[in-house]
Amino acid sequence: MGNSKSKTATADESQYQYQSPGPNDSRSPCPALNVLANHGYLPRDGKNISPEEFQFVLQEKMGLSWLAAKTILKQAYKTVGHDGVLSLSDLCYHAHNSIEHDGSLSRIDAALSNNQQGKFNQERFNKFLSFSKDGQYLTTEDVATARLYFKADSHANNPQCIWNKDIEEAMWTEASILLHILGKNGRISIADAKLFFERETFPEGWQKHPSFGVRERYSAVKALKSAARKLDK
Repeated sequence: MGNSKSKTATADESQYQYQSPGPNDSRSPCPALNVLANHGYLPRDGKNISPEEFQFVLQEKMGLSWLAAKTILKQAYKTVGHDGVLSLSDLCYHAHNSIEHDGSLSRIDAALSNNQQGKFNQERFNKFLSFSKDGQYLTTEDVATARLYFKADSHANNPQCIWNKDIEEAMWTEASILLHILGKNGRISIADAKLFFERETFPEGWQKHPSFGVRERYSAVKALKSAARKLDK
């Protein structure tokens, strides 16, 4: 799916049916990007993706604004891009300046997983789901609670945990994007979360929300941090 083809990527949805990845396909620590590859919005093999192609898909399919997508991709291509492209597995790169970081909702820290942080971990994801107060939905407060828990867990149990202010901000930004992509009325259904994380596919009837830009991110992150502060009291 080159850039010229990607500009009609969402015109005929029939060509974007789910296919599980093959043994040689490239996948990332980010379930959202894997979902896009499993459906063919990004190349199904997850390899040699141009920033233009990535930009278009994040905007058109995930509903990120031009600036939100550009900001994420600038950091990604700066740290792991090569010859103007990157593959999804490149995003497993783990360092102080990387997109990938410790304290994931569904992946084990790099130092504790023999650098297999790109692989989904069921036990960790189940722990994330356990923060749902009603067992049916994850609210903003539930997600904030989970983020604080996994951050503390990494600091307590990973002697090689990498953390800094940029990673802290990324933690909340990712949570806000998750709520944007999967949330309805400020909460994520457990059933939808399971499909998105475990099978890495779109939930039945999923539709993108209006554009998620700077103001929307600021508002969502503010709500998450506010919930986190209340939990700390």
